[in-house]
Amino acid sequence: MYLVTIARLREGDHPLPLSRLAKELSISPISANEMCRKMQDEGLVAYLPYKGVSLTPEGERRACYVLRRHRLWEVFLVKQLGLDSTQAHEAACELEHTTSDLVADRLDTFLEHPTVNPEGLPIPRANCNLPAAESLRPLSALHVGQSGHVVRCEVDDAAKSFLEAHGVRPGARFVLVATAQESLLVEVGLSKVSLSRGLADAIQVELRDVQRTTRQSGLT
Repeated sequence: MYLVTIARLREGDHPLPLSRLAKELSISPISANEMCRKMQDEGLVAYLPYKGVSLTPEGERRACYVLRRHRLWEVFLVKQLGLDSTQAHEAACELEHTTSDLVADRLDTFLEHPTVNPEGLPIPRANCNLPAAESLRPLSALHVGQSGHVVRCEVDDAAKSFLEAHGVRPGARFVLVATAQESLLVEVGLSKVSLSRGLADAIQVELRDVQRTTRQSGLT
């Protein structure tokens, strides 16, 4: 859990302050200090007093191993079982440690190789590399027939609730069905939802390599 938490909370190449690590794990700074020193002796982290802790290559490998399983389960639990993000996170914490390589690979295939979890965080690949991300673009900039998946929704809580109710959340696959001057019609799963251009501007997406056949139709 220490390694995974460091991987989740770090910002770039900067060491993670022990105070933040301790707060996230609900432990005392003294306990965090002792554990980080032990992990440093095991070659898993690099600990710099008064600065923080960073993962070594081996620590990185172990953290990615768990993160991959955790985030794949989050996608499955939200997409297939309808759990919300908090419920999926809690359940994934239990499942991540008992998931074999075979199950993780089959789960990845079943989910059609998602690149982000329901919160828009990247899912490491089987080799622990992060998926290569294309340039993100707002949903409003797409053409009819283009498809991909949602990476993040930069909206307020009310708009977020509306989008989630219609299946528009990080990781969700979509196809742009039709456009009009002030709105777009998007197919998500088996349903369609009409979005204002203002809302579509705030939805960052990544395109798929293979686009569906364009359906030229207008909104009424």
